[in-house]
Amino acid sequence: MVEKRRKCSSVSGDRGLAEEPRAEIEALREEHRILLKELRRLDKSLARLSLERAEAAAVIPVLESLHALLADRIHPHMLRERRTLRPLLRRSGLWREREIRAILAGDDGVEKECRQLKRALQRLKREADEREAIRRVIAIGEGVIEVIIEHVHREERILFPRLEENLPSAPSRPPRA
Repeated sequence: MVEKRRKCSSVSGDRGLAEEPRAEIEALREEHRILLKELRRLDKSLARLSLERAEAAAVIPVLESLHALLADRIHPHMLRERRTLRPLLRRSGLWREREIRAILAGDDGVEKECRQLKRALQRLKREADEREAIRRVIAIGEGVIEVIIEHVHREERILFPRLEENLPSAPSRPPRA
């Protein structure tokens, strides 16, 4: 249902973004809250498995869950952010700022980390219970989670507030009779 509404607003072009940018930013914030909760849960699972010196059979499902989260929810979220935020950042001129550009470039770093996780997971499946391979892939999973959490925090602390400061105030609508 939400996806359908988003597609409709993008079909109408920039008009939909200009009318509801604050609502779009708030929707992205809500997605962040949900994604952070899931990332923290997976991070705790990986930390526990690392401390327990778990076997590959216990580690692989957690890393597959992380990879699925990345592919099914985080990547689509990043695409929505690009579609929503980049036009607003260009119109406001904020995209020229070094700090904002660094945050936007962070999306590419997240995608690189995702590819690295997928390769490490495939190696672990081949190498099975080699202790060093398990330790390495847990560290990669924890690193991916750390990069994504930090990226989200930078968007929340810097990008979204700066963008909201530069959005025009909502026009006051005359009361309905």
